[in-house]
Amino acid sequence: MLTGTQGPVADKLKQADSLYRQYERTENQEPLKQTIEILDGLAQSDAANYDVAWRRARAYYSLGDDAKGNSEKLRLFDQAIQSGKHAVELKSDGVEGHYWLGVSDGEYGQAKGLLKAYSMTKSIRAEMEAVIRINPAYHNGGAYLVLGRMDFELPGLMGGSNKRAIQEYEQGLKVAPSNLLSKAYLADSYIDAGRKDEARNLLNEVLNNNGDQTPEARDARKEAKKIYDKHFGK
Repeated sequence: MLTGTQGPVADKLKQADSLYRQYERTENQEPLKQTIEILDGLAQSDAANYDVAWRRARAYYSLGDDAKGNSEKLRLFDQAIQSGKHAVELKSDGVEGHYWLGVSDGEYGQAKGLLKAYSMTKSIRAEMEAVIRINPAYHNGGAYLVLGRMDFELPGLMGGSNKRAIQEYEQGLKVAPSNLLSKAYLADSYIDAGRKDEARNLLNEVLNNNGDQTPEARDARKEAKKIYDKHFGK
């Protein structure tokens, strides 16, 4: 969505969006790298443009997520964080800036290790709570998914809580009932809470949803299969 950007910059952003959608469909990095090239150029010529800043955060986050080497991941996630921070500075009530800054913080922390990830939980939670205040359904309820996974994976001594994770996943599914990854991860939390029948039903729902062929749905089915095989046998 363009928030007031017009003229040649808007045309470039539409081109970048088209390339990013191509990347999402194909998981081919070449369109993503072209997206970044366009956005980097726009950032130099129009540094105060929110529409450019949050898209750069998203693009660098995506490239970092695909990167193999840890040092390369850290470099790309750092770029995403800087762009996300800039987006939030430009528009404090912009949901996109908060979301992509928060998820970039999370991935940067994970790439750094458990202690760094723990040190960033406060900032991640703050960004996701901002997303929920502004638009809880953004990115298919993604903020609830991020909070749920963080609370599930963090040890209790570090502030994690599976009970809270379940609440976050369930709330996310109220605003985004089609989010298959939320269902897969909710099943994981249900298993941890001893609610295995409910978990099995959710996993089967995800695994049997073959009509949705988006990258997110494919990822959800992969996660659901791993969880199912681990707890219910192959």
